Amino acid sequence: MTSSPSPETADLKRRYQWQCRRGASEVEVVLYAYLERFFDTDTPPQRAAFGRLLECEDVDMLDWFTGHGQPEDPELREFVAGMLRRVAATS
Repeated sequence: MTSSPSPETADLKRRYQWQCRRGASEVEVVLYAYLERFFDTDTPPQRAAFGRLLECEDVDMLDWFTGHGQPEDPELREFVAGMLRRVAATS
């Protein structure tokens, strides 16, 4: 049995749902997949990394998500790589 996310996590998730709306549908697909499948059970640092990712430009995320680049920040690079592996494994 899985537990419900805390009220703080649920509020953060609702806010992030709005921030996942992007001009590039390819970016939206990845962001929403992570948010729906993994956000509730991830650690606070992983949730914070997702919040940082949402501050990035669509064009950068599109490059990262399609393998044409990666974030310069090592922590964000690690989070994006892990997020893409997890999303791909559950597709």
